[in-house]
Amino acid sequence: MRSLQLVLGTILLAGLLAASGCSGGSSPSGPGSDGSAGTDGGGSGGIDGSDSSGIDGRVGIDGSGIDGSGGVSTTPDAAIVTAPSTVVSDGYVTTGPWAGYGFTATDPGAAQIVPECGAKTCNPPFAGKYFCMHGTVTGRMDYTGFAMLGWNVNQDVTGGAQLTWAVPETGGLIVTVDNPSNTPLRVQLQGTDPHSSADRWCAPLVSGQFIPWGSLRTNCWFGGKPQNPLTPGTQIQQAAIIVPGLQTDLPFDFCLVDVQVESGPASVDGGSDGGSDDGPEDDLASSEEPHPG
Repeated sequence: MRSLQLVLGTILLAGLLAASGCSGGSSPSGPGSDGSAGTDGGGSGGIDGSDSSGIDGRVGIDGSGIDGSGGVSTTPDAAIVTAPSTVVSDGYVTTGPWAGYGFTATDPGAAQIVPECGAKTCNPPFAGKYFCMHGTVTGRMDYTGFAMLGWNVNQDVTGGAQLTWAVPETGGLIVTVDNPSNTPLRVQLQGTDPHSSADRWCAPLVSGQFIPWGSLRTNCWFGGKPQNPLTPGTQIQQAAIIVPGLQTDLPFDFCLVDVQVESGPASVDGGSDGGSDDGPEDDLASSEEPHPG
């Protein structure tokens, strides 16, 4: 079983294990050395994993029905889910206005992930149309375990600089995953300073459900403060799918199937860019444990 590279840091001031974009070949790819790939608790996408940002009140979910059974792998070396993606080729995500290399990330000791991604490579590399992540999030009493499958949103295929993309006035996201064990997931968008909780916006992920831009919020878990909505014009650098941790170990095994970036009004399964009383934040409040602070 592979173990993640550990980086010195405390629980509240942890260095993020860097998550660089990875291709199926040998060409340079993924996040560069500017430390820009973060997580819902902050983090670094730099080569040296030298981030010193904190984990500021991330909370887990109650995990109803998620007990390690139901076909979920209990070891990070045995993937079960292998669904091809419509938007990925050798680790490079292309959908609408977004394009960039993918990566995985966690904090030291917070999860075991396959593939493990470092400075410019992933082990094993993302190959073909498969963009999947499996492993186990470490159970922690403060719910600070997590795992991330992310990608840059404005990066050329040569693996150049991670540029940004401005959130439009209207629209949102539709993210589709193959997640047969129904492990609760979040969608997260990150700006140019993901070390800061003010530059990360998240929402619960329901596969195939439209998420208006404004439904993505800072500190989006139940009890998280402040919960500021993502606003038009915000510069986004990365998108990600997060597995929030529980107080017990949480196996996960899923693949990204599709991402649709909507820049105008949309209606999918009754959703709209104006949101509703039953939006993602309401789902989150009913599914997550409260967390003090």
